[in-house]
Amino acid sequence: MKTKGILIFVFLIQLVFAQSGRYAASFLELGVGARTMGMGSAGVAATGQVTAPFWNPAGLAMVERLQAGSMYANLFNKLEQQSYFGFVLPVMKNSVVGISWMRLSIDEIPRYDFDEDSPITAYQRLHGQAQQLTYGPVDYFSNQNDVFIFTFARLIPTKFDLGWQYFEIPVKFGFGLNLKYISQQLDRNKATGIGIDIGWLMSLNLNDIFAGEYYGALNFGLNVQDLAETRMVWDTESRHVDRLKRNFKYGVQYSQPLAFLDSDLILAYDVNTKYDGNTHLGAELLIKSLFALRVGSNFGHLTAGAGVLLWRFRVNYAFQGHDLGNSHRVSLTLVF
Repeated sequence: MKTKGILIFVFLIQLVFAQSGRYAASFLELGVGARTMGMGSAGVAATGQVTAPFWNPAGLAMVERLQAGSMYANLFNKLEQQSYFGFVLPVMKNSVVGISWMRLSIDEIPRYDFDEDSPITAYQRLHGQAQQLTYGPVDYFSNQNDVFIFTFARLIPTKFDLGWQYFEIPVKFGFGLNLKYISQQLDRNKATGIGIDIGWLMSLNLNDIFAGEYYGALNFGLNVQDLAETRMVWDTESRHVDRLKRNFKYGVQYSQPLAFLDSDLILAYDVNTKYDGNTHLGAELLIKSLFALRVGSNFGHLTAGAGVLLWRFRVNYAFQGHDLGNSHRVSLTLVF
């Protein structure tokens, strides 16, 4: 008698079985957008980018023009493929809506037949305790992970009266909401869930506070992901449920104009509560609003990147170090 088994990299097997715990739908943590990823994935306090729903939905509140963005990447030595497309549109005064889609997939995973009467078990083969198979796979299957996100963001500009005569500080507040549909398919089984993220962002122009010209801007951001701890229900006989743990992401970003270089220096730092506090640190030097150089640290792994503005197109590149293999990403944004 024969039963079907799966032969695949050990780390993938471990990841699949870990889905019921802290790593459920972990593909969402990859992020999108080469600009932010080149800065160590520190994007919670960033504003005005089409990729904001993945970092902090409140960042969309400060988008002033229609934007469309896309990205494609082969990850972990071409084992996985990541695709992304996003679209944002200002609709009413100080209101913005966005639609985003991201997929992480593994194709052509081989399936083998194992003989239950054989002295060598499937477990031994998967863990390198037996010789390699000398025959080909029976067929192939795939693993696909998708998320569709609808975002609404609202900008509320206001002024703080500090009690000084004729002196008020203008402050911009952004609020954002993500409604996301998550789908994971492994072979013939599928899990789906609906989640909610909420975000808040505050932006201060320090020139208004210190009555100067070269103090730049300071942003603070907060993103609460999977507010209700999203349930992913599998279509198996047991109706197994995975839960996406609530995650708080905090971020700060400072932008300092460098008048002598006709440039801007941006520093960003993020921390989140998931996995005992991941940290992200990044810097960008924007030269004449045309070229950008970036460097960062994504939970201890080196990142770097560059960007160029060509008419209405923003082309960005990011390198990210990783234990499973370094990755390269190129993203394109069109601003109408």
